[in-house]
Amino acid sequence: MRKLLVITLFAALSMAAGATIAGASEFGGGIHYLRNLGEIDKDQTLDLNRNSVGIIASLKKPLAMLSLDLQAEYISNYAGTDNSMWIPSAWALFGNFLYGGAGIGIGHIDGDWQSDPFYALRAGVNMPLGTMHLDVYGTYQFWNDDDLKNLTGEDLDSVTLAAVLRFKVGK
Repeated sequence: MRKLLVITLFAALSMAAGATIAGASEFGGGIHYLRNLGEIDKDQTLDLNRNSVGIIASLKKPLAMLSLDLQAEYISNYAGTDNSMWIPSAWALFGNFLYGGAGIGIGHIDGDWQSDPFYALRAGVNMPLGTMHLDVYGTYQFWNDDDLKNLTGEDLDSVTLAAVLRFKVGK
């Protein structure tokens, strides 16, 4: 029940933010799969998982060949820690149907912000579906978290795959 409440609140706040943006923008939501590349599951004394799945809310502002994409992600059980993580991020993307770009974000887990932001590269396909777009993309995220590095000797670099369905809001 708590997860359903969090997801509903997340979606409602995201839609309210999307509706207030002036001009033509695209608002959407989707799913995000994250795979940590470090050997965080190698230490048997730690019960960590390399895989996480989150939900994404996205507000994208197309500007000719450049798009700005603001995202908020919620992961209910990050890396098997039983802690939820919020990840706000911002992206500058070049291209339209086929695109690439870079972004920055930071995780908020267990009541604290991570020690460092992540930087990422992103490539994707933004397919028109009538009045909506399906954005399927992959990222390589360069993470560094001092707490995890002290425990396992590994960083949190990860590869991700996401699918976001967006529709136009505004004029």
